[in-house]
Amino acid sequence: MNDSPKNLIHKNERKYFIIALVFSIGTYISLISSLIGIVYLGLFLAISLLLHALMLGYIRTNGVRLNPEQFPEVYDKIKELCAKMEMKSIPEVYVLESSGALNAFATRFFGRNMVVLYSAIFELIEEGAEDELSFVIAHELAHIKRRHISTQLMVLPAMWIPGVTQAYSRACEYTCDRFAAFYTGNSEAAKNCLTMFSVGKMLSKRVNRTSYLNQVNEEKGFIIWLSEILSTHPPLPKRIREIGLFMGDDENAIAANRSSKKIWFGISAVTLLFALIIGGSMFALKKLDIESLMNEVEINSNLDSTPPLIDAVIDGDRQKLNNLLNAGEPLDTQDYNGWTALHWAVKASDIEASKALIGKGADPNIEDYYGVVPLMMAAGDGHIEIVQSLLETGADIDHQDYNGWTPLIYAVSSGQNEIAQALLDAGANTDVKDYEDSTALKHAIKQGNQETVTLLRNYN
Repeated sequence: MNDSPKNLIHKNERKYFIIALVFSIGTYISLISSLIGIVYLGLFLAISLLLHALMLGYIRTNGVRLNPEQFPEVYDKIKELCAKMEMKSIPEVYVLESSGALNAFATRFFGRNMVVLYSAIFELIEEGAEDELSFVIAHELAHIKRRHISTQLMVLPAMWIPGVTQAYSRACEYTCDRFAAFYTGNSEAAKNCLTMFSVGKMLSKRVNRTSYLNQVNEEKGFIIWLSEILSTHPPLPKRIREIGLFMGDDENAIAANRSSKKIWFGISAVTLLFALIIGGSMFALKKLDIESLMNEVEINSNLDSTPPLIDAVIDGDRQKLNNLLNAGEPLDTQDYNGWTALHWAVKASDIEASKALIGKGADPNIEDYYGVVPLMMAAGDGHIEIVQSLLETGADIDHQDYNGWTPLIYAVSSGQNEIAQALLDAGANTDVKDYEDSTALKHAIKQGNQETVTLLRNYN
C-alpha cells in the first residue's frame, strides 16, 4: 500500500485536468471576444449560480445538520477524518431524505464547503456498518480536500467536448477512493460500500465479489465502451479492484482496465464524432435522399444479427457447422463483441468445433474489442487440448490484450498449472509485463499459488 498522501492522487487526475483546462480556456477566450459571447457567458453563470443556491437553500432548511448534539458519534468521526486529512476546517454535513437512493455528494458555495449524505446511506449506522459510512464520508471529504468542486467549475466549458471532463471526473473518483481507503484504513469496508451502491445494502451481502469483478470482461461492445467514455464515474467493479490494488490486497479478479492509450482513442473518437455531427448537419440535410436512406436501412437491417457460423457453434449444431465450413462460409467474421466463431467455440469448451474451425484455417490471432484472442480464453478456462491445437496452428504465444495480459498470465491467474506448463514448454516469455508492470510470476505470488510460483521460478 502507498503510505504517502502524495501517492494517493491518481496518475491521470492532473493530466486530464490540464487537458480540460486548455479546452475551457479556449472556450472562455472565444466567448469573451464578442459582446454576445459575454452576454451568453454571464447568463449561463447567473442561472447556474441561482439553481445551485436554491438547491443548497433547500438542503440547509430541510436536512439535518450534524453537530456535537446531533448524531455526535458520526460528527466525532468526521472531526477525526478531517484532522487526519489536515483539513483546516470541518465542512457542514447534512443528512437528507432520499427515497431509498444510496448517494452522497460534496459541494461548495461562496467559500462554504458542504457534504450531503442521503438518509439511505446514513442508515448504515443503524446496521452495524459504521466503517462503510466512514468510507463514504472520507470520499466526500477528499473531494473538498482536493478542491474538486472548484476545479470542476474551472473546466465547465470543456463539458461541450464529449469525453474530456468525464475522463477528469473519473480520475477524481479514483483519487477520492484512495484517500478514503487510506484514511479509514479499512479496504474491506470500502469494497463492501461500493458493492452496496450496485445492488443495495441487503443484497450486497450475498454478492460473489470475484464474479462481480470478472463481469466487466463479460460486458462488451460499442455501447458499453461509449457509456464508460461518457460517464463521470468509473464502473463500480473497476473502483473495487483499484482499491484492492492500491491497498495491496487485490482479489485476483480479472477486470477490464483499459490502458491510457485506449482511453485517449475513446476521447478522440467521440470528440471527432461530435464535431462531424455538428459540422456536417447542414450539408447532410441538403443532400439527404430519404428514399435512398430507407433502402440503405432495409439493406443493413440484418447487421446486428449473429453470423450463421457463430450461430452454429453456439447452438452446438455440428451438421450445420460442417455444412457451412464446406460451403466456404467466412471463418473470421466478428460479432458485436468482436468474437469470431473460434472465440465462441473455445469459450463453449467445444473441442470438436474448435478443431474443425482451426483445421479450415480460422485465424487464431484475431482480437476481440478488448484485445483478447482465443488462446487467452482457452488458457484461462483450462482447455488444454484447444491450447495445444491453437499453438500448433500458429497462435501468438505472447500476444497481449489491452491490459497487457498474455496467455500465460491468463493461465496463472486462473490457477491452470497444466496449461501454464504447456505454454512454458512451448516457449512463452515469462518476462512480459502487463500495464501494472506485473509479470506472470508476480501474478502467481499475489494469488498465493505456491505450485505455480515454483513452476515459474524454475523456468526463470
